[in-house]
Amino acid sequence: MTSDELASLELAIAEQPNLVVPLTGELVDLRDPNGVADALSHVRELKQQLDGARGVLEQVLRLEAVRQGTKTLHLERQTAVISGGEIIEYDGPRLIELLEQAGMPDSRISEIVETIVSYKVNAAKAKQAAGANPAYAQAVEQTRSVKAVPWRVSIRR
Repeated sequence: MTSDELASLELAIAEQPNLVVPLTGELVDLRDPNGVADALSHVRELKQQLDGARGVLEQVLRLEAVRQGTKTLHLERQTAVISGGEIIEYDGPRLIELLEQAGMPDSRISEIVETIVSYKVNAAKAKQAAGANPAYAQAVEQTRSVKAVPWRVSIRR
């Protein structure tokens, strides 16, 4: 922290020396390092418990989404949108190389693998090309991987 930040913090503590910890109502004297450390430990424990509860709640909504066959649950007072799972990724430069070796025209390769800042494979066109030629299919398959994405639930009111 800079000296200005430290001075601002000291002034804020002098003006408001106590902090009420949310959920517990615990009053912490910010001038007492032992009390502050104890409160920080309690807050971290609470956060861990809340993270565990959040995980269970998200899993239950994910289970309901699977049961209903949708990733968007339109509930009485809100909508829960489930995202995550797996996404398919390709090794774009390697796919280009293999498709070139397989004899695919450059114009078609550039439709399948779009150059942005990095390589982005157009999965639909890659699948289409793979279905048209076994050598293309082999190139597509050799550059394809599946990546796990954490499940998330967002609530909109």
